[in-house]
Amino acid sequence: MTHRSKIRRHAGYRPTSACAAALFAAFALVVSIAARAQTSPEVQITTAAVWDFEFDSARNGKECPSCNFNNGNSRLTFIDNDRNLWLAWVDFQTGAFVPPDGKGQLLDVGAVPVATFGNGPEWMSSSTYGSQVVYSKFLPGQEGRPGKATIAVATTMANGVWTTTVLPDSVGRATPVGTLDETDSDPRVNYIRYDKTGMFWRRMSQPGVENVMPISDMTEGNARRWVPGTRKMIFQGTPRTTAASDRASPKLPNPPVPDQIFTYDTDTGELEQLTDDPVGFVGAFMWNAPEYDNELVFMTTPSGRQSIKVFRKVKGFDGVLRWTVVKTVSTDPALGLPFFFSPEPMVHNGRSYLVFQLSPDFKFYDKSVPTHIGISGILPRRNDLRVLTEGGPARLRLDPEYFITAKGPYIYYKRSIPETATSPPLNDGVWYVDTKLGPPRR
Repeated sequence: MTHRSKIRRHAGYRPTSACAAALFAAFALVVSIAARAQTSPEVQITTAAVWDFEFDSARNGKECPSCNFNNGNSRLTFIDNDRNLWLAWVDFQTGAFVPPDGKGQLLDVGAVPVATFGNGPEWMSSSTYGSQVVYSKFLPGQEGRPGKATIAVATTMANGVWTTTVLPDSVGRATPVGTLDETDSDPRVNYIRYDKTGMFWRRMSQPGVENVMPISDMTEGNARRWVPGTRKMIFQGTPRTTAASDRASPKLPNPPVPDQIFTYDTDTGELEQLTDDPVGFVGAFMWNAPEYDNELVFMTTPSGRQSIKVFRKVKGFDGVLRWTVVKTVSTDPALGLPFFFSPEPMVHNGRSYLVFQLSPDFKFYDKSVPTHIGISGILPRRNDLRVLTEGGPARLRLDPEYFITAKGPYIYYKRSIPETATSPPLNDGVWYVDTKLGPPRR
């Protein structure tokens, strides 16, 4: 789940023609100086506007044709602008979408489009139900009314037919995120109140019981993700001690309190602050890193967005384990792409990689500035950042998602022709670029 809610709030932004032209010219100059021939060409998957698609579990390089009652796990899902929830397949050998426009099987109607809340459908995995889809859905006759959104779940049945159900008493709830542990017999889903004033979770064994997460005073629900193998959620939020004083004196000329990274345990209610830095952080992912014997590590972006930092629990001289930066990823200034957006970790053949969007502009919502897709490892003292689309045309490349095919990891993204003073951004379909990291080892 990315920071699409923030992007949506700035959707009406339009730069002046002079500013747009200057930024575009500066970007073109940098590319003409720094770009080399692409090591891997960009490949167009479809010309259709398949927004905010999410891949099923085969994205991790393990195809399972017999899973989900022989429906497989090499799939994707998305919601179109007409409120339809779709399922399509990914050819594990070639990386192609089947069918190309993503409209393979209609799972439900009345789903909430991405533009409403800033996020589309998500997968939820378990040993009990296989791969399910969780999504926001309008009540019949209430389409277009955010306050009437609900939480819905789509499930594959034994006969291959999909069924959909709305969780009881979920009116006014939105943007669900499911757990992804395929060995878990009781998956969970977390979500927010439609106006971002509350956060909740449920277990699928008790779908009618809503549990409150008492952290809505710290976060609006942005960038919340489940921690693998746990019942915890990692999120960005304002430290509670300073947040309370700010709320008590909102008119005082105090500088904004920078967000930090926290975890919240839905079993115990324990809240843990992982970072304490005056710069602050935006978003976070936690995963099991093979480089560190599959220990849990996490990555986050400092508020300036000019680097990505990877944290690991390291024992200090006093014998206490503390979350410590073990890797900082940044770009060469000569490249002219200093800003990182939509970073996400990927594990392939015993190594962790970070996939991200690179931009010459801090304003990630500016649709006039072309962007690129990059990748980096996480090992200390190794500068292995690569711009995968270097040498490509001037395009907006947004929301990168990885899928590890039989030939290796491909990075998929939406591409658009940048807006100008006289034209909005124009859809250029979905593309991928090969990371050249090789096929998955068996």
